[in-house]
Amino acid sequence: MNKELQIDDLTRGINDDEPAFKGEGQAEQGTAHPGDKCWQDFMAYLEAPTDGNGKADRLVCKLDRDLADSLDDCDIRGRCRSDLVNAIIRSFFENHLSLLAQYRREKKSLFNNYNPESHA
Repeated sequence: MNKELQIDDLTRGINDDEPAFKGEGQAEQGTAHPGDKCWQDFMAYLEAPTDGNGKADRLVCKLDRDLADSLDDCDIRGRCRSDLVNAIIRSFFENHLSLLAQYRREKKSLFNNYNPESHA
């Protein structure tokens, strides 16, 4: 009997008038929980136009293959993978900047201690 239920579950939707999957993921795409500020910021960054120079100011960053594939599977407002990555990182920084600040590296340059008066 258990096997019959599993087979029925597998065949449900075949040759039916209504599709078994109604695309619930797309309907919920733009919605988030009211308290999810990080998601709201992410969506706002996707809406914002790029800077004056646009994509010319972008640098290359390597992603793990599974992350890249997952982002490629997302169709959020027709934005490309780079736009999604930038929006994700910007929203993360906006929401966690105070926590990230404690990990900021000290700039190691010879110019940090340069005093023009002592080298004249």
